[in-house]
Amino acid sequence: MAAHASDLDYVRPPFAQGTTTMITASSSIVRSIAFIALAFVVHPAAAGWTTLEEAWYMMTLGGQPCGHLRTMLQQDGDLYRTLSESTLSVGRAGASVTVTISSTFDERADHTPVAASLTQSMGGAPTTTDWTFSPTGIEVKAQQGGRATTSTKPLPPAGWLTPRAADALRKKALKDGLVTVEFTTIDPQNGTAPMSVKSQRTGTGPLTIDGKQLAGTTWTTRTSLLPIDTIEEYDAAGVMVRQVTPMALGRIEAVLTTKDKALGGGGAAGAVAAAAPELLVASFIQLEPSVPDLDCAEIVVWDLRTKDGTPLDLPDAGGQSTRRTDRGEQVIVKRGATTPAPTGDALKEFLEPSQMCDTNDARLKALAKRALRGKEQAPAAERAEVLRAFVLEYIERKDLGSAFASASDVARSKSGDCSEHATLLAALLRCAGIPARGATGLVYADSFAGGKHVMGWHMWTQAVIDGAWVDLDATRPDCAFDGGHILTAVSALGDGGLGGDLGSVVALMGNLAVDGVEVGGARKPAP
Repeated sequence: MAAHASDLDYVRPPFAQGTTTMITASSSIVRSIAFIALAFVVHPAAAGWTTLEEAWYMMTLGGQPCGHLRTMLQQDGDLYRTLSESTLSVGRAGASVTVTISSTFDERADHTPVAASLTQSMGGAPTTTDWTFSPTGIEVKAQQGGRATTSTKPLPPAGWLTPRAADALRKKALKDGLVTVEFTTIDPQNGTAPMSVKSQRTGTGPLTIDGKQLAGTTWTTRTSLLPIDTIEEYDAAGVMVRQVTPMALGRIEAVLTTKDKALGGGGAAGAVAAAAPELLVASFIQLEPSVPDLDCAEIVVWDLRTKDGTPLDLPDAGGQSTRRTDRGEQVIVKRGATTPAPTGDALKEFLEPSQMCDTNDARLKALAKRALRGKEQAPAAERAEVLRAFVLEYIERKDLGSAFASASDVARSKSGDCSEHATLLAALLRCAGIPARGATGLVYADSFAGGKHVMGWHMWTQAVIDGAWVDLDATRPDCAFDGGHILTAVSALGDGGLGGDLGSVVALMGNLAVDGVEVGGARKPAP
């Protein structure tokens, strides 16, 4: 038997409902891994709020402590607030960085959605996005460092569940002995885009948590944001006691424990960060030394597959085209190649301001004007290249100390890695009236972080020029793009929308294999 969203007995408001409870932990972990990652912030209960439930979880990656997760349910009269906070520290070529994500969702006793918020710290100033629900839409306000952008989003299709509604559905399934739970929700970490959740009961019996045995059930859960099955264990009361997300780089595990243990014993977050598991180097794909230097290669043909045999579905965008093979995909990457871009209103999201591309910021506008001085009327392709070269020179400190800073942060710090280059370039392009988005994938490096002849995870920019998507890599001194790039995902860099955009990237980290590389007509073997 199965439990669906329609099985709940509660009064439905005249508009949609959303977000899950513990399921949101998965996308918090995903975001942290994807950006590889800032310090934990405990939000005190606001005046008037009474804490009804609170749970602390210790997180490990590949068996190594890497952070913690906290969930809480609060009440203030007819208003209920579900809170989720997570922090994850990882290593990036010897540097330790940490990401913190905190989200809340407010709803009425009848599950009418009222408001939601998302606060993220990923290396720069914290960013906050607030959603306010009404019967006609969702008002979105994104803030960072005193700067704010506002917009209005449509309501998701009717039938999605708020956190308490999703929790009630889960507990009803446990009580009734059902084996399947399905619902649709929204997660602040994915903006207002709907997310489907399906859980299948895979076991019933005693669980061992923190050295103790208790009765419970085991479930396999998959969401539309992350193409990975997550294992979840619940006690008899419906409280999640363990969550395991398998990854090629090591499984991420969150286990119910005490606050003191979750914080590393008295809140020793620094100890966790100091021993953070290394992810950047571990995610490299080693190529044979016989593969020639691919910097500025005009065309490269890649034979790719996943190590676990799951299907590959890489995008055709910019200079990349793909075709299915018996084992995976053949990817052709050509310098200067383009793909058609949308037109009209479909380009709006690639021009509008957001937290990451906060083009209302006066400093960004001034930077774009400064970079394009004397070139204001030049063709779009020429202006885009001018901006790309400007970003390369403007970011003076090339380091791995930021997980994912906004464009305005980068404009002030003049520091960052590939994601900061990509985001700043996207923002400056938008300031110049050129639609732009982020592109994530792999790039060839002859030598990087102690590795030689490796493919490492990377981010660059795609812009719409003359009606087509064009690749622009602001980290490259010699050419705007080359065949040494493999695109795995794109993102509009919108408010709260990166979780879904990059879920596929997390699934591929450590799971992608190169079977062959053809450069200039000569096929080279790969391990």
